[in-house]
Amino acid sequence: MSNPLARRAWLKLAGIGVLGAGVGLPRLGAQTVGVGAVEPVPPEGKHINLAGNENPFGPAPAVVQAIFRAAPHSSRYPFREEQVLKEMLAEKEGVGVENIVLGNGCDELLAMVAAEFFRAAGVCELVVTEPTYFQLPDYAAKLGAIIRRVPHQTATMRHDLRAMTAAVGDATRLVYVCNPDNPSGTCVGGAELAAFCREIAPRCAVFIDEVYLELLDDYAAQTQVPLVRAGLPVIVARSFSKLHGMAGHRIGYAVTTPQLAAALARWQMTGLNFIGVAAARASLGEPAFLAYSTRKIREGRVRFCALLEEIGLGYTPSHGNFVFHQIGMPVGDYQAAMKARGILVGWPHSPPDAYKDWCRTSIGTEAEMAKHSVAMREVISTARGKS
Repeated sequence: MSNPLARRAWLKLAGIGVLGAGVGLPRLGAQTVGVGAVEPVPPEGKHINLAGNENPFGPAPAVVQAIFRAAPHSSRYPFREEQVLKEMLAEKEGVGVENIVLGNGCDELLAMVAAEFFRAAGVCELVVTEPTYFQLPDYAAKLGAIIRRVPHQTATMRHDLRAMTAAVGDATRLVYVCNPDNPSGTCVGGAELAAFCREIAPRCAVFIDEVYLELLDDYAAQTQVPLVRAGLPVIVARSFSKLHGMAGHRIGYAVTTPQLAAALARWQMTGLNFIGVAAARASLGEPAFLAYSTRKIREGRVRFCALLEEIGLGYTPSHGNFVFHQIGMPVGDYQAAMKARGILVGWPHSPPDAYKDWCRTSIGTEAEMAKHSVAMREVISTARGKS
């Protein structure tokens, strides 16, 4: 939009003309849609959502402004913008552009990986831990793959890498490691995981899901991207949905070898959205806000774990923006009781016969977690009173 008068008119219509005055995020969040427009209320809009592992502290104020600047141009396809984003990501990761694959969130990348590795006829196996994030095992199973599930280490709830190594056979096409894991939140150390990948790589590829890894203070020392630089058949996936606070924009990417990147790209179903690409590019330039967001999530996690200890409920040492914890009742009953009190909580991401009395709770804002605390105390107290 080259005409400044037209641009101001558009901003006024959208109710955001004050952006030019450098309004911060809290004020932006208070803005309303233009006169005559009615913003629909989501089906669960009246509830506090602590079920989706979203980051309630993002996106950064500069990213919000970038979104509004991009909106007048969103009639265009983001072909060149995607390329610029890939170049920025390649520089960030220390790899070539040919090592980067974009996706609509990490979920599309998981589907692309399943299509590439499990489309062939014959016996194909995927080795995963249990419980773990369900998308890749689900996609692979739909394509006819055999899922080899290796239980977590009982004492630590971490991946049992030795047992996973033993589960790899002649038919294994891929090993999946979500690190930090979901729903447990536990993390395998970078050196230990790198040694595992080096041992496995001669036999099959390894997919390392690092969507929560950037929440770690020493994330750069923990990432497995150096294995990609070394040419190993390793796929490292990231997302702008967690640390960057952009879950609604569906921007994910993978770092892998040029050969695997080209193979995966063949299975991409669609392109990215223009505004999401603009937001991702802007967010890469906001390290101070990302550090702030990491700190707020960590503080919320510490407070929530203190509540669990006070109530007397066990939990895993989570490194994500959520905590996996005991509830002392069937998870379905707990979800229903919390929803009746205005709080949505997560599910265990596990088979029906495992972790029936565990729940994954995302970290919300301080105000949200305060309301959650009241509701949780009521639900747990009521359940214990009936037992």
